[in-house]
Amino acid sequence: RWGGEKGSRSAACGGTRSRARMQKKEVAESCFDLLHHSMVETFTAANRAHPERDLEQMGFTVGGKLAEKYVRDRALFVDELEVMTFVCKDFWTEVYGKQMDKLRTNHKGVFELQDHRFRAILRVSTGPEGNALEAARKLLIFPCGVIR
Repeated sequence: RWGGEKGSRSAACGGTRSRARMQKKEVAESCFDLLHHSMVETFTAANRAHPERDLEQMGFTVGGKLAEKYVRDRALFVDELEVMTFVCKDFWTEVYGKQMDKLRTNHKGVFELQDHRFRAILRVSTGPEGNALEAARKLLIFPCGVIR
């Protein structure tokens, strides 16, 4: 017997499993963040002719492959709004673990996607160079390619 009351074993194990799953998720997210930051640093520090274009192209390739995987068993999209809704809800959740916070359009084909707590730039601060906006801009190149 596992002690105490009936069902106490499953409650104790369930809590442990849940904590372990959460720790694995946090480790996976941390690894993804580190990979993303290292990738941006490597591309921008290397002697490349067009580091930002190369980084955006890599994001585009990754995004295309992920999109193919995630839409494989879905019905065809009817219009652009349905595609953008998919990107904001389903695709962003699969890639970054949460939905976009806001999707707006000007009804002229321009969409604005907002994620107020985007992990890639959440902890950007003014470092020794003091240029947080430039650092954030560089970190957004890859995700912009993923969305494109």
